[in-house]
Amino acid sequence: MWVALPALAVAAGALVVSIFLERARRRDRLAAARWAMISRVSAVLAEILHADTTLEDVARLLVPQFADWCTLHLVEEAAIRRAAVVHADPEIERRLRRRFAEVPFVVDASLGPARVIRTGEFDLLEEASGESLAGQGDPDLLRTAGFGSRISVPLRLRQQTFGALSLHRKAPHAYDRGDVEWAQDLAQRIALAIEAARLYADARRLFEQSASANWVINPDGRILACNRTLAQLLGFESIDDALSVPAVELFVDAADFRRLLDDLAVYRHLSNRETRLKRHDDDRVVHALVTAAGDFDQNGRLRRVIAFIIDHTAQKNLEAQLRQSQRLEAVGQLAGGIAHDFNNLLTVIIGCAEVMMASGARPAPEDERDPMEELLKAARSAAGLTKQLLAFSRRQVLQPRLVDVNDALRSVHAMLRRLVKENIVIVLNLDPRIAAVRFDPGQLDQVIVNLVVNAADALPRGGTITLSTARTVLGEDSRPDMAPGDYVTLAVRDDGIGMDDETLARAFEPFFTTKPLGKGTGLGLSTVYGIVKQSGAHIWIESKVGAGTSVTICFATEQQPKAAV
Repeated sequence: MWVALPALAVAAGALVVSIFLERARRRDRLAAARWAMISRVSAVLAEILHADTTLEDVARLLVPQFADWCTLHLVEEAAIRRAAVVHADPEIERRLRRRFAEVPFVVDASLGPARVIRTGEFDLLEEASGESLAGQGDPDLLRTAGFGSRISVPLRLRQQTFGALSLHRKAPHAYDRGDVEWAQDLAQRIALAIEAARLYADARRLFEQSASANWVINPDGRILACNRTLAQLLGFESIDDALSVPAVELFVDAADFRRLLDDLAVYRHLSNRETRLKRHDDDRVVHALVTAAGDFDQNGRLRRVIAFIIDHTAQKNLEAQLRQSQRLEAVGQLAGGIAHDFNNLLTVIIGCAEVMMASGARPAPEDERDPMEELLKAARSAAGLTKQLLAFSRRQVLQPRLVDVNDALRSVHAMLRRLVKENIVIVLNLDPRIAAVRFDPGQLDQVIVNLVVNAADALPRGGTITLSTARTVLGEDSRPDMAPGDYVTLAVRDDGIGMDDETLARAFEPFFTTKPLGKGTGLGLSTVYGIVKQSGAHIWIESKVGAGTSVTICFATEQQPKAAV
């Protein structure tokens, strides 16, 4: 008997050691499972920035392995919101959701997430009792869901508690103080992910609602993201349509895109880089100022380009108009001075010739041509040219009065018909609502005739010239060089050969013409320009090669201030 005692002691010791080792192995397995779960949760949290990943997806990773059910509460401005409710049993989960939607959160409860949010400390309930269920909205539902033990830990950032994570088990003593560490680590990761999602949402909102056109592209030219402003600026119907087109195709010069990437690789940031983009729908050029920053990997390779684009087109057009106006003003001053002096000389020449003819002191005609008649004819023709130059330089005397542009067009329509070839159709499209405008009637007729003759020259094979009037209301941003208000517009359109950009830029210059030598003076449009400007109206030309030309004159009404003369 005494011999057997040592053997029993050894066996008992071995059993104790075995139990201890098994418990240790279980703790290790449980710890490994918990940290593996935290790793999986971290992976899901990394995707929480995307709209299709929610806090419920995170909570489902915990149920049922680490909790029978789980809740996440978040502090918001108005109240505390149950952001996630997940149960192992879908039917009980539905009942919990419905009940929680009906019953407001009890902010001053002494235990659970309410206490955690108030104090910022964890709350551990190792074994629930009847007292624990006292004051709960539906204790029977909580017993059904499982209320044996619970652990609640705070969601904290920057020393502030903005929510709570609660894990519930049906069995008592399922959680103890040893579970607090991993639960707090899990809650901290969730808190960081929620904050990152909030920051991302704010940044995304700023990106999408910014007044600038924003996009993110990679070095191959693929557009990774853009906002609606950019899609509209570049002629896309939606953001998805814009994402389907390589960025390089939206640059007028593909080399500009490559230079942008090369410079970013060197300088890492570019500000107000001027470039030309083109709209996807109609290929119109958009002058843009680009501010861009590069995102680089650890090896210094460019991964992404974040660019902010400001539409510079209106300013560029205004600058071009200003340069053209200054150029025409300088040419006008020169032409006006020369024309004035030359006109004085022509007056003397014509007067002397007429005196010689009246006195009989004139050479004899040769070959049925009278030299004095030819002299007067040439001098009067030169005087006509000087009159056109004076009109361009705005040095002629005007006699403005209230006129109806529609009546003026009807009056000259028959004469216009005789000025153009038979294969050209002249169409009047008159708006009866237009108001009278203050203009010199004779000069208005000259403007109309010059524009129609000029349009006819652009129709060598025939076509249509349309003269339209309209009442036009300009807003604050319609045209930067014109005050908002009511105007009357006269548009002369042809479907002829059109003009390229270089020709269009010089169309109003005196003596500039695309006609063969001896076929035109180049003073038609410049005369129109001078008359219109001297009368306080506005004029512009739109043209495209092969698509015709439109000249628009915009008259201020009596109630609308005129432009400075």
